Amino acid sequence: MNCCPRQAAAYEKCFGFLSKLYAFRYRRMGPDTMQREMLAQLQAMGLDGRTLLDIGCGVGVLHQALLARGAVRATGVDLAPRMLDHARERARGMALQDRVEYRLGDFVEMEAELDPADLTLLDKVVCCYPDAESMLEAAARHTRVALALVYPRRHWLGLLSNRVWNLAYRVFGSDFRSYVHDPGAVHRWLEGCGLRRVFSRDNLMWHTQVYVVD
Repeated sequence: MNCCPRQAAAYEKCFGFLSKLYAFRYRRMGPDTMQREMLAQLQAMGLDGRTLLDIGCGVGVLHQALLARGAVRATGVDLAPRMLDHARERARGMALQDRVEYRLGDFVEMEAELDPADLTLLDKVVCCYPDAESMLEAAARHTRVALALVYPRRHWLGLLSNRVWNLAYRVFGSDFRSYVHDPGAVHRWLEGCGLRRVFSRDNLMWHTQVYVVD
């Protein structure tokens, strides 16, 4: 996360606390609606031989599903060690541990250490970065074929929800904050990196989008 160490530490604490809940939820219910849309779009592009970069990978649901469907190798990056612990456990349970590498840290700061991938995933990650432009540009530089992302809609309900969540973080003593970035800016940043949008679908709160490299 291209931000102050205090925010990064708050992310680690917040999502480390939630990691067990995330692992339980996906074990019982599987991917959510937006994730299923993302998976379907990427699978339709063809997964055989594809490599994956999952930024803010959490407990590993997306890249592990794509590995099970034909992708060959994945790298998962996250700031929360406990998220990666659950991701490794899930990978072992699916016999995928030899096809995935997990890296702890801020993707923007460590991008020079990471190889490009065919498919880049950012599932509900843009809203965790104060400097979304730097993060998306770095992600685009690491994308050879397609980039898929889910991020919040910027309307009155999305903005209100974000304010309520940030108030709750403040009340509970957390320095973590979430963000609702301008979707027009997101589109301009990715287009400026040579990506073209080929899929976009909205639900009440989220955009699900896929961009391809021209």
